[in-house]
Amino acid sequence: MSTQSGITASKELLDSFKSLSSEPLIIKISDDNTELVTDSKLGAVSSGKEHLSSAFESVNAHLKESFPSPAYVVIPVDPTADDYVFISFIPDSAPIRSKMLYASTKNTLLTSLGSNKFSKSNSFAWTELEELTYEYYQKVISATNNDDVLSKDEKMLNELNTLQTLSLAGSTSSFKRELASMHSPSPSPSIHGPGNDNILYKFDSSLQEEFQSLSKNADTNKLITFNIDSASEVIKLTTSENGIALDSLLDSLAKANPVARPQYSIYNFYRGKYAFIYSCPSNSKVKDRMLYAASKVSLIHYLKTLLSEDSLTIDKSIEVGDLDEIELSELTVETEAATPSSVSSASSAGAGSGVGRQGLKFSKPKGPRRR
Repeated sequence: MSTQSGITASKELLDSFKSLSSEPLIIKISDDNTELVTDSKLGAVSSGKEHLSSAFESVNAHLKESFPSPAYVVIPVDPTADDYVFISFIPDSAPIRSKMLYASTKNTLLTSLGSNKFSKSNSFAWTELEELTYEYYQKVISATNNDDVLSKDEKMLNELNTLQTLSLAGSTSSFKRELASMHSPSPSPSIHGPGNDNILYKFDSSLQEEFQSLSKNADTNKLITFNIDSASEVIKLTTSENGIALDSLLDSLAKANPVARPQYSIYNFYRGKYAFIYSCPSNSKVKDRMLYAASKVSLIHYLKTLLSEDSLTIDKSIEVGDLDEIELSELTVETEAATPSSVSSASSAGAGSGVGRQGLKFSKPKGPRRR
């Protein structure tokens, strides 16, 4: 996540890290959510070949007592060579606020400790106690070039390079790959479905057909909703309806998403103009939030390219949490401003007072946005 929490590393933590020799260091956010502090500088562990095994055993036992509380873990591999294992441990069952705080503070922590000390192959983002073992660590290292032995969760992580949008080379797990869309801002407009070089997942055939028909329904208040099926690795059509009036939009979006998970939508709010809507309810699973966020930018680029071929546009890109945060006025104003009759009436009204057509201004109210 690119948003930063504003939490800083304490002097105590920085001093503890500088003095690390072989013992693991567990880091947490202080109770008042202002500093990163040392939760525990565990005692000395076995040396030699048993060093890492003993360190992971000690960390697992300590975090088990406070599970599912999140934490960061630093395990020295060779302190003299500035080589450490870094683990961002954020359990799925932890409170949402805690998960978001830890995810948005990771960048600050790595920068404070020194990003050059944490190689890509030794930096991880794990969610289960079973992963905090030396055996699992060995499996991860050996699986770097062998996807066949990855678990379902590991394969998902392999496709979520934007889990943490960090500038640090060592800030992401060795499982993850970068999305091509991060480097290629203009995805191919082929309607036969984006390949891996453009969008994280492919479209199903029904959704492809709906995208093909957009130019034929450019003035019908068409609403298309679609979501990501991570199990089948496909972006699937959920609903497609014509004649959805603006005052019925929220009800239609809610009806299309009864389980309140993240959702993408395209809404034709005026002739030839579309809005891309991404909603992410507050009770959504963290993995779903990250997956949808990772795919959003590429989808918008793809759709803009596709629609431009028929002189259509995505005029609005709306991102909200819960659906009731959508400001319908953002679409209403655009409609009124673009309606010839509205402009004509306003011009006539201003003719007697010296206000010309060029003097028309439309205020666009902006409601609060949750990021």
